Amino acid sequence: MLDAMSASHPTTMVIAPSGYGKTSAVAEWAATHDGNVAWLTLGPFDADGRNLGASAVLALQALARSTARRDLARLLTFDAAELAPAASFDMLTEALVDVDEPIRLVIDDAHRAEDELGEGLLGALLEGACDALRIVVVGTSYVEIALSRLVLQSPDAVIRARDLAFDMGEVEGLRAEQRHPFTAEAILEQTGGWPIAVRAVQLAKARPDDIAHSQDSVLRRYIDVHVLGGLPDDIELFVRSTALCSTLTPELAASITGEPDAGRLLERCVQMGLFLDRFETGTGPLYRWHDVLSHQCERILEQRDPERRREILRAAATHLSAEDPLAAARYWIRAGDTDAAVQTILAGWTRLVVGSEAGSLDRWCASLPLPHADDPRILMIRACAQDVIGHHDVAMMLAVRADARAAEQDAIPGFEDLRARARLFLLDERTELASAIAAVRLQLESPGGVVLGDRAALQYLLGWSELRHRTSPGLMVQYFATAASDATAAGDHTLARRALGHLAHALSWAGRLRETDDVLAQRLELIDEGSWASYAGGSAATAAAFAAYWRDDQPQAIAAAQRAIRSGGAAISFPGAARMLYAFAAAASRDSAACQRAAREVQGLPTETLQGVEWQAFRHASFAALNEAAGRREPALKIVALYENATNLPLITVVLAGIASRSGNSRQALQMLRRIEPFESISYVRVSRLLAEAVVVWREDRRAQARGLVEQALEIAAPEDLRRPFAAGGLDARQMLAEHLAWDTPYEAFLTACLTPREADGPLQSLSDREREVFSNLRSTRTMQEIADAMGVSINTVKTHQRAIYRKLGVASRREAVRLYA
Repeated sequence: MLDAMSASHPTTMVIAPSGYGKTSAVAEWAATHDGNVAWLTLGPFDADGRNLGASAVLALQALARSTARRDLARLLTFDAAELAPAASFDMLTEALVDVDEPIRLVIDDAHRAEDELGEGLLGALLEGACDALRIVVVGTSYVEIALSRLVLQSPDAVIRARDLAFDMGEVEGLRAEQRHPFTAEAILEQTGGWPIAVRAVQLAKARPDDIAHSQDSVLRRYIDVHVLGGLPDDIELFVRSTALCSTLTPELAASITGEPDAGRLLERCVQMGLFLDRFETGTGPLYRWHDVLSHQCERILEQRDPERRREILRAAATHLSAEDPLAAARYWIRAGDTDAAVQTILAGWTRLVVGSEAGSLDRWCASLPLPHADDPRILMIRACAQDVIGHHDVAMMLAVRADARAAEQDAIPGFEDLRARARLFLLDERTELASAIAAVRLQLESPGGVVLGDRAALQYLLGWSELRHRTSPGLMVQYFATAASDATAAGDHTLARRALGHLAHALSWAGRLRETDDVLAQRLELIDEGSWASYAGGSAATAAAFAAYWRDDQPQAIAAAQRAIRSGGAAISFPGAARMLYAFAAAASRDSAACQRAAREVQGLPTETLQGVEWQAFRHASFAALNEAAGRREPALKIVALYENATNLPLITVVLAGIASRSGNSRQALQMLRRIEPFESISYVRVSRLLAEAVVVWREDRRAQARGLVEQALEIAAPEDLRRPFAAGGLDARQMLAEHLAWDTPYEAFLTACLTPREADGPLQSLSDREREVFSNLRSTRTMQEIADAMGVSINTVKTHQRAIYRKLGVASRREAVRLYA
């Protein structure tokens, strides 16, 4: 049925209550399509539409890596969390457009996504917009509610409980295999074909006692007496204990049972068919008890030995507290210890917020009973989570409420330290932000006060705050590099990857372009996900734009800036910086169409200081560059005058000083650059200042001094391939540099390259051969269907190429593409 349905429908649904073997059946089917099925199991907090889409791409990328299939290689060339859902969809469909045959994606436990299942990127894929992908959704009846429209449209693409129930022939086959004492008719009559009940009867070889039509307690007694009671003593004890944890690793099982050989016992359970599925992950085997067995084992133990049940849940919570605080907190709640659950969250909330679980953390905190839900610390944690999710006003209200509740009480343990961290998320004023950074730095430096996982999160958070404050490039780099290292050591690979992306941006902002290249190379096949990605996504693409701009490769800078803008990240984060870089690169390229698009993008920048960033200055500098490029020098110079005395905006000062210099105001440019002397560790700041000073003394006919200054600038710039300061000079600068070439400089090749105009390398050159064929047809009057017929492909394939063309050209319509690139 799965083969037939997935061949004719983009989405197949397997919907049935617990106990019908949905996962087992689909897993066996997937095994018959080895190398062609990606698998994603949703967790208890997977109810975030953006997370789901990124997770789906991650599963497909894992398939591409594990199989090393050439036709899937393009899946590894993008990071879904660095893109908005629409852009991720385009990249995914592009990557799969030429696959040899459709690939399958299984979404297991899909009901956990609730109403978000049909939203965002995953929702688009479920609708069948990608020809090369077939999806199998596995879950309980809530899936039918969440995907009701799909179910109504394609009722013949749904496998239900009646299809999964065992029939007479299947029961007879199982009975004969096990030499069962009861007839197949008796088993089928008593169980109704409910697979888990049939399997229980098969294992126990005892009368089923009308399982299918009795109360829950009858099945519980049957599992207790006949299934578990018939096992060898060591296995019985092991199952009764570990089944309380639906998902297990050998290490967790060992912690629960005290059995050092827990891994071997788990394998024995799998071999015996004891309702335990085994999955291979990147960190080792993962085991999952069937929900029905897990539920019944917990109820049995709760009735028979409630203290033992609590001991097991407490052991699981303790084991998971360091690696998965949210899962640990859930175990504490089940054990009836809400205080311990809250303490676990208080200890690990920072890594959850800057990780991928801000939304899940907020929902968990909101579900706490009073008085815990109104604890000032919990309210402040929720404020940070809400800010990351993108609800800044809600975040500020929660923070005010937290402060008010704290003021009503005596000293609350840990509140001030927690509040200091929260201020790094919530503050806008730069002076207050600097104070908060200092307070949190003291927490980090206190001996033995922070565990490794939290240390990585704090290092990252401080780096993120320094990135917005922008006073110490070296410290910013140090924080992100250390965060990546500590997160890797702690096993937090999501945070490690994110820290690498931010490290690339910090390095590019500091003018360390070679190191930027090295870090970006590490991220080519990595994916990030979660709320923080939308809060601060696009860092790697912005870093690439920064590096390309300073190397005077403006087409690449524009393309990278466009990727960052479309990352789906907040406008007050990296996409905001990318908008400014887009304007700088477009102005430098003197491409009028690119300048027009850049001007529209700049309109999306905020007009006030937010999170410590002076966005108004970003807007002004962008418009100054665009005005100069359009020949409107007077308004450009008015903006230069606004920032003539700025001391804390190194990038903007360098760009505006360049405008002043090209206008013949070389002394004004030099004075501006001298005012940002504290930032001279940044390569492009120092090189720009040396060249500005060289122009001044060259015009005073002090040629030898000018040569020395130019050589110093070249010595810094050449190793980084930092070309823009040399290529962007005015008439005096170019004459001075042309003379310098005659003075036998060791940097002749580099300087010549800087002064030589780059060959045209516009966006059209980025199109593949197939995309160029589609684009040539788009220039005609043919309809999309006529283009598809002429090319011998489906209309969806043409649309996929069309979206790729629009993305690469930076346009939004066929008319705009033809007009701008005719």
